[in-house]
Amino acid sequence: MIFMKIGKLLIPVLILALAVLPLAICAQQFPGASHLHAVDLASQGKFPEAKKIFQDILAGDPAHERSLHCLNILEDLEKQKIKKQTAVHLFKSLSYFYQDKFTDTLAEANLAFKFDPKYKRCYNARGGAYFGLGKNEEALADFNRALKIDPEYAGAFYNRGCVYIRTEEYARAICDFDQALKITPKFASAFYNRGIAHFHQGEFLWALADFNRALEINPRLAEAHMNRAVTLEELGKEKEAREAYKRFLQDAPPNLSREIDYARKRLEILGNK
Repeated sequence: MIFMKIGKLLIPVLILALAVLPLAICAQQFPGASHLHAVDLASQGKFPEAKKIFQDILAGDPAHERSLHCLNILEDLEKQKIKKQTAVHLFKSLSYFYQDKFTDTLAEANLAFKFDPKYKRCYNARGGAYFGLGKNEEALADFNRALKIDPEYAGAFYNRGCVYIRTEEYARAICDFDQALKITPKFASAFYNRGIAHFHQGEFLWALADFNRALEINPRLAEAHMNRAVTLEELGKEKEAREAYKRFLQDAPPNLSREIDYARKRLEILGNK
């Protein structure tokens, strides 16, 4: 399964959409060494070992969407819905996606199609690769195909919504995140990205509500703390914004260096008011 990054932050507006997942649904959580190791094992066909690690991750962090949706692929394999080679190529595709090697991501997704051409996660994975390559129309086409196969596929609704955020079609994005949440009510990334769409439409109270919901499900979602702080500033709630920036700095992974610098600067400014 692959996860597509939708974008970086739009400081001083907010961190953009979490991630599109070529294979499934994913929060822009820093994958972590254990998760990456499990993906590597699965890409080698060592499925039982990978499954155990994904399960251990979820035991400690039930909101770890990346691992949850990797397990979905393994479950489809166990139920003989897909071939072993399909799973191997999808996990290889995911591994390349994590490295931002989107051409290789696309190649592995296409190889998966050779074994299971009607598997919805193949279309979702390839759509993620196209998204990473900046090919929005191709990405949309594959997410649409995934939904034609399974109209209740929350991951494809989510990913299509992420594309609409990139193309600034925010009303469409909100509709797709609504659909994803009807199917998967505790989908933290969908709440988060719907909040971004509301923010861009100037609907700050709705955006704040969605960031709050995302954090209720996954308190470790650092980007939601950051965007919550930015939204609180827009609403004139500076004291609450300061606390949100502080919480972001507590949880922020090192790859969000630009966002960390921005939060520190805002705290300096707000602290002097």
